[in-house]
Amino acid sequence: MKGLRIKAYEDKFHKQFRDISSDWLLKYDLYEDSDSQLLDHPQEYLDRGASIFLAHLKDEIVGTVSINPISRSVCEILKLGVVDTYKGFGIGEKLMRLCIETCQEKEVELITLETNSKLESAIRLYAKLGFVHVELIDSLYASADVKMELRLRR
Repeated sequence: MKGLRIKAYEDKFHKQFRDISSDWLLKYDLYEDSDSQLLDHPQEYLDRGASIFLAHLKDEIVGTVSINPISRSVCEILKLGVVDTYKGFGIGEKLMRLCIETCQEKEVELITLETNSKLESAIRLYAKLGFVHVELIDSLYASADVKMELRLRR
């Protein structure tokens, strides 16, 4: 998409970051208390080594995604979201590809994500990018019923 720029999170865009994720979580009846930690306090995640990316189009934030380190070798993808009117333009894929590249640069071995089977287009995107389904055990999210992983190194 012409004019799309993906940049690191800045606190001045906190409302947009929160709203984009809240919108799809509420739309699919997936919002739960555990979501509030990242959405209300992103700086706490950033201080622990997380990355948050925002997709900018003109003067609007149209998408977000977060990478949260679990260990030195494992990261998880959190809160991939694109504003409804901008879906279908490849923004989610660009955000995910940046996450994969960022993890490769950090020599991460495994990227994980948990999601819900209601989010069919996101699951198709993850599969297109090489993520495979694995067993979901002990999720932080009550609504998560799908876990996927992408192995970058062995």
